[in-house]
Amino acid sequence: MADISFTTDSEATNQATIPKQGKRIPLDLDWLQQNIRCQHTCPAHMDVPGYIRLIGQGKYLESYKLMLETNPFPAVCGYICARPCETKCKRGDFDKPVSIDALKRFVTDYIYKNKITIPPPKIIQREEKVAIIGSGPAGLTAANSLAGMGYRVTVFEKESVPGGMLMWAIPSYRLPREQIMFDISHIQARGVEIKTNTPIGSPGKTISGLLEEEGYKAVFIAAGAQKVRALGIPGEEGDGVMDCLEFLKNVSLGVMRSMGKKVIVVGGGNVAMDTARTAMRFTQNVGYEHAEMDAARMAIRLGAQEVHVVCLESKEEMPAWEHEIVGAEEEGIILNPSKGPKSIIRENNKVVGLETLNVKSVFDSDGKFNPTFIENSENIMPADTVILAVGQTPDVSWLEGRPEIELSPRGTIKIDNETLATTRPGVFAGGDVAYGPRIVIEAVADGKKAATSIDRYIRGKSLPEPKKKVWVTLTDSELNAREGDYDAVPRQEMHMLPIENRQGTFNIVELGLSESQAKIEASRCLKCDLSIEVGTNDCVLCGRCSMVCPAGALRMVDTADESRKYQPSISEDGIVIKYTDKCIRCGNCKDCPAHVITMKRVLWKPDEELNETLEESE
Repeated sequence: MADISFTTDSEATNQATIPKQGKRIPLDLDWLQQNIRCQHTCPAHMDVPGYIRLIGQGKYLESYKLMLETNPFPAVCGYICARPCETKCKRGDFDKPVSIDALKRFVTDYIYKNKITIPPPKIIQREEKVAIIGSGPAGLTAANSLAGMGYRVTVFEKESVPGGMLMWAIPSYRLPREQIMFDISHIQARGVEIKTNTPIGSPGKTISGLLEEEGYKAVFIAAGAQKVRALGIPGEEGDGVMDCLEFLKNVSLGVMRSMGKKVIVVGGGNVAMDTARTAMRFTQNVGYEHAEMDAARMAIRLGAQEVHVVCLESKEEMPAWEHEIVGAEEEGIILNPSKGPKSIIRENNKVVGLETLNVKSVFDSDGKFNPTFIENSENIMPADTVILAVGQTPDVSWLEGRPEIELSPRGTIKIDNETLATTRPGVFAGGDVAYGPRIVIEAVADGKKAATSIDRYIRGKSLPEPKKKVWVTLTDSELNAREGDYDAVPRQEMHMLPIENRQGTFNIVELGLSESQAKIEASRCLKCDLSIEVGTNDCVLCGRCSMVCPAGALRMVDTADESRKYQPSISEDGIVIKYTDKCIRCGNCKDCPAHVITMKRVLWKPDEELNETLEESE
């Protein structure tokens, strides 16, 4: 993609929108998507280049504070994020992507281990109250943002501790419980009240009661997806068969009983893997599409001597993350791909096996889930316990009798995707209860979106509309010199707990990056938030920029023939073209003898829209 300069709306830039730190301009979202790909791809739009730059400078506290501006769960995400940002990292175009999530975890671990206190912001309190139903990442993110805007926020949680599926469905060897509470403590420090053991629904508190009797101006439903889908096969009902969420929760509570010697986990996602690995480890002592794999990793810690995973998909099609599958196999889990459950075999009401069929295909010609099976391919696998981990769905039984809040055909709460508003005025919904199982960072994004909509609703403003342009700040960049051969620095991989030390414990498996590794890894970032601008009108066509560019991102061409190869002097009609997709932000071209090349940092702070003052100025 060739690019000479920003396309900006100068008329929209005025003194009201130019803060002291730099010039503010409206910028197309398409530009951000193509250039600052990591930040744009992150559902919460975390300033990835910004916090990585600070890590490289050794400014860990500043990096952590920058993370908190867009995500109140940086510690949680540092351990378990699905890392969509890394899939779009420009470094991955020619090498391995930057270990963005591992860098986030390094910083949050540093803050936690060194007991660094982050004082809460000073907030002007408003009179209006907002109720949040559910204390998972979507609900608590909304609470965090609304409290930051001054609202009095109360979160109602039916369980005895906050955290939602983070607390119950993700095993502690992947996500330590103290890291969950560390993030939640910062949310509570803003004045958010969390009432545990307080379910919403008749009998007891109701949504109508919250709005009409208790004086709450709005309600955000973030109750999660807490039901595991049934298989609908013979033998499914009765002892010896359980769902993965029940299993994971019982393990977390310490009330899990023995499951026998042979356990089969049905499902091909991450919750299924976690369940199996947990059961196996204990002996020798959440639905997202990935939720199933957690179930298998749990099982391997709870007494099973032989743990199988049975799934419809082939190994290549399994929705679990590759490193989760590798980890399971390393620990002795036996994968049985391309097999579908037909019935659960019982003798004297006890589970003795799972009957399966070989799978011909999982998806039809249109790519839709529509499994077909090979006739007469039945096989019986011995088992003492079968754990179901085939996807999750919301439990909205507590909404029965309230038809003003409509449901979708999928059984989720019907919402407007742009505002998260339900069909009842003043009631919003997001996260798994509205979309079905999704990753944590998407739930965080929903919480932020809900806070924006609720704020506008309470203040009597129209609800947000999709934005094609956003405000960014252009600041003069202090570009430090690149390290020698930085482009050849390999990706730093975190150390792992040895396999022999995992048995019988829930010790964390991924041990994180060391400080030296973190600084090396931060140096691999290509600084995509820096933009090179070439003032072509004053360019003297000396050719220096083209000669010093190591990536071939700057070319001098004749305006009449762009395909012409570079020459030191072309003609008075020549021009310098920058290819943004090739630029590695090394800064070599910045020392232009004609001073027509400038480097600016594009600073995108998406959560500024949560600030009323900024909205008024726009």
